[in-house]
Amino acid sequence: MLKKARRTAIVMVLAGSSAGGCGDDGARGDTTSPSGTATTGASVGGTSGGGPGETGTPTTAPTGETGVAATGDTSTGEALTGSAGSTGSTGEPASTGDATTGGSCLDILPMPVGPEAVLADEYKPYYQAYDLGAVPKQGGGVLPRLGGLVIAPDDPLLAYVIGPSEVPEAQLHSIVLERGPCGHIIGFKGEAQPVLMAPYLDLMVNGPKGIVFVSHYPTAELSQYVPGQVALASTIDLAGLGMEAIHSPGGINFVPPGYPEAGQLRIAGFNINHNGTSGWYRATIEFTDPAYAITKLSKTVDIPNGPGGFAYIPIGSPLFPEQRIIMTEWDSVPQAVSSFAVDAAGDPIPATRKGFFTSFVKPWGSYFEPETGDYIFLQWENQPDHVYIVQGFVPPPPLPG
Repeated sequence: MLKKARRTAIVMVLAGSSAGGCGDDGARGDTTSPSGTATTGASVGGTSGGGPGETGTPTTAPTGETGVAATGDTSTGEALTGSAGSTGSTGEPASTGDATTGGSCLDILPMPVGPEAVLADEYKPYYQAYDLGAVPKQGGGVLPRLGGLVIAPDDPLLAYVIGPSEVPEAQLHSIVLERGPCGHIIGFKGEAQPVLMAPYLDLMVNGPKGIVFVSHYPTAELSQYVPGQVALASTIDLAGLGMEAIHSPGGINFVPPGYPEAGQLRIAGFNINHNGTSGWYRATIEFTDPAYAITKLSKTVDIPNGPGGFAYIPIGSPLFPEQRIIMTEWDSVPQAVSSFAVDAAGDPIPATRKGFFTSFVKPWGSYFEPETGDYIFLQWENQPDHVYIVQGFVPPPPLPG
């Protein structure tokens, strides 16, 4: 019921974003040289809402073809600088099918992926991949060195994105999203607004109770962020809990319903030396208001190719009748995005690796957004980094807790 109610609040306007800017000095390190990246269409202007620490002034967008228009960004919390929220001009992409059925209704975006992203042939009839472009930042230019991107737990029209990531002064930003008639994300609106700063922020995932979990690289830490706050709620030293010294968290995610440990945390420990396998860790979490504590951490399997982010593919998506994990691979040659079957505990089985994007330049992150099942991932240190989205998956089930 909550998911259906939230879908009625989706803005149906189309925009692209402009590319430019450059990244900071490396932390994780490079394994391939940057290649050319396609840029998106024209950017969208607009008006902004309230200032630091204020609630943005609601601005109603025009009613779309298949749903109700929604207000602008109403998130709160003190930004480092500038205003919160903005609205852009209208426009509608083409669409097909029923607007409430996830993968069967598609919004056609103006910029398909280019040669930097090669989708495996068997998936091409079922999945459509698009380049959303770079993330525009407040004051001009784009966010460098993108980390994680997730949808705000309480607002389907707002995203949290980290940029720059993996540096001492890493920043978490918020940015307003635009969605098409079918509810798919079709672009960014306005500029990314700084929310907070913390060392070495990297990837993110939405966890139970509306809490956003954030990894830190290469400091082997895990934090939690409560939307609307101006500071992290908790930071946990994973090395002190037993994460191996050569590992720092890359991907983080939660076991989906249907498994004995549904709702428990899984962590891909990226090999910081790039000279061997990474580690897959099971983490047992327990809520200790206002955040979760990790009561147990153990490595269960070695995984190859430098996991830069993973997510459980929603069962029932085309060609995925059984549970698999999709994972961006930083150290594979060529860099790629692959899927793995899982065992009875929800852990990946390395021997079952199968290419989804058989080649992808500088892939990082993995996230299935809850409204439509769109698969979102991005580039890291491509100067500029772009965000990518794949339509065709079904929406993921909600986490327990």
